[in-house]
Amino acid sequence: MSVRVLVASVVAPLCLVVAAPALGRTSAVSPCSSGNIATTAAYRMALDIGKQEEMYLPSEVKARHIKTGEIMLGGEMSMVGKPPAGSRIYHLEVHICNKAGAVVQKLKPDIVVEGVMLPSATMVGVGESMADYHYGNDIILKPGSRLVVRVTVNGQVAVFHATVPKI
Repeated sequence: MSVRVLVASVVAPLCLVVAAPALGRTSAVSPCSSGNIATTAAYRMALDIGKQEEMYLPSEVKARHIKTGEIMLGGEMSMVGKPPAGSRIYHLEVHICNKAGAVVQKLKPDIVVEGVMLPSATMVGVGESMADYHYGNDIILKPGSRLVVRVTVNGQVAVFHATVPKI
């Protein structure tokens, strides 16, 4: 075996391992392994509150070659209007995994934020693998405020205490 073939056979797989996360491939890290975590008897969940995300149908992403945002896979999208003074539109998402860390799809979680039901849409980030599969929606919140989010799945309740980021 030549040196050139030997180097290529060692370096090429290493490049794929390093580049895979940037290309939207699955990684070994579960989306439920860090951040704001809550557990139930059967699930481990992770809550994330971030900047507002544009949401698209899969056909739009393909036809328009969209590179960022969320792909709507099911459920209903929140129709939020102009937020009141001092508030902003955020994207709230909950990743739901089994105890082994694998993402659980096709659930129908109830997401309640400060006593108000948030319509639960299923989404995945544009360019992300199905490991990014999550539930949530856009919501109007006040930056820096503290809130309680309750997620109920198959009768099991997870409670999150969070501070809204000042994005």
